Amino acid sequence: MADAFGAPVHPAEFWEHPQLRAAARERHFGRLLRAYRGVQTPPVQQTQLAGWLGITQGQLSRIERAVTSVRDLVKLDQWARVLHIPEHLLWFEFSPEPSEALADPPLRATVEEPARDENDEDEDVRRRDLIVGGVTTATGTGLLADAPWRRLMDSVDKGRPVDATTVQLMQDRTADFFETEYTVPARHVLDSLTNHRATLTTLLGNARTDATRDPLTVMLGETEALIGWLHFDLGQMNQATNAWRATLKIAKDTGDRALAACALGYWSYLASSRNDILPAVRLLRQAEEYVPGNSAPATRSWIAARAAEESARLGEETAALCSLERAFTAFDFARPRTERVWTGFFTANRLGGVTVSTYMALGHRDATAAADFLLASLSPTENKARALVLADLTTLAVRTKDFDRATALAGDAIDVTVRTETSLARQRLLTLASALATSSDPAATAALRDHIVSALRR
Repeated sequence: MADAFGAPVHPAEFWEHPQLRAAARERHFGRLLRAYRGVQTPPVQQTQLAGWLGITQGQLSRIERAVTSVRDLVKLDQWARVLHIPEHLLWFEFSPEPSEALADPPLRATVEEPARDENDEDEDVRRRDLIVGGVTTATGTGLLADAPWRRLMDSVDKGRPVDATTVQLMQDRTADFFETEYTVPARHVLDSLTNHRATLTTLLGNARTDATRDPLTVMLGETEALIGWLHFDLGQMNQATNAWRATLKIAKDTGDRALAACALGYWSYLASSRNDILPAVRLLRQAEEYVPGNSAPATRSWIAARAAEESARLGEETAALCSLERAFTAFDFARPRTERVWTGFFTANRLGGVTVSTYMALGHRDATAAADFLLASLSPTENKARALVLADLTTLAVRTKDFDRATALAGDAIDVTVRTETSLARQRLLTLASALATSSDPAATAALRDHIVSALRR
């Protein structure tokens, strides 16, 4: 059931979802809002939730990603009521209900209106003229012309110098693109992201100070990195490498070592997809050198985890497990949601996914148990991660000759992979199909191989 113009009213069991309860225990309203969006099917978009709360999408994005939670009890009280959050889930108390004297007036008059004369009509005209004149005056003096989105448009279209508000607006947009990529197929994002890059380039031409130019330049590098990833996801390898080269140049020009590590980390997936494992390992080692010590822990954890995957594919168990240990150590200090725009995807579950793929490549005895546990813990929105885990579980079932389980898992893996267009999961399933072609038990594996190939090569 939903309000006519607002948030739905959920049943009591909805609020018992583990993600909602975990977010509430952190006493961080932004994380509670993020969890609230994610646990619904389909997930609630930021724009819709922001509309319910009476704020902008950019404001909601900052609230969700903030290191410290909102502490304004008036706002918290208002937002909790709008979303119908039960009191037992909150760490603050609702204010008393407003009295009937302050309640909204009835929608229809309950008494007859008094008679009106010509003087009343003249007064209405004067009042209307005053209101219209006031709006005109406000517009003329720049009230609406000075709105953040208008400043952005004027910077792009009229060469208005970029200000701090425009920079913040573009930072929010850049972060939103990275968040969108976690759940939306690449082809639905690429055109908009390319336009975003063009806007950043134009704004850089109108940036008059280092305080505005520097963050815009970094955003351009982050956008190039994501454009490269989307091209890779779509199988457009030359465009991907060109974008990552552009990222590395910006990283060098700005001294942003973590951004360089990001580009190299993305690039390692491309090398791996071509079975160029040694080049992938070299890219990852170089990336680790860019984020040494205590710097950029979320990025460092992701890069180390990737190194574990590739070392495992080479059969280097000691190197793989050492890299995995570095990944876990760094993750203890990581704040993926707030460190950099590209680290938001690298949640504890994503680290678990890399652990599973590493264990699988090594033939580790705990691989199946780790994968089953991870699959059960994924949220409804983590579909790209789900596709990877299902692909790994399918491969594990084949290795143990449990072909009935492998067939069932392959069906689920294919469904999620096709729906989310997850190229990494597609690659793993096709690699499995190639291995099945040389299986010692062709009668048992032929149907599974044909199903994978026909479903993924349409």
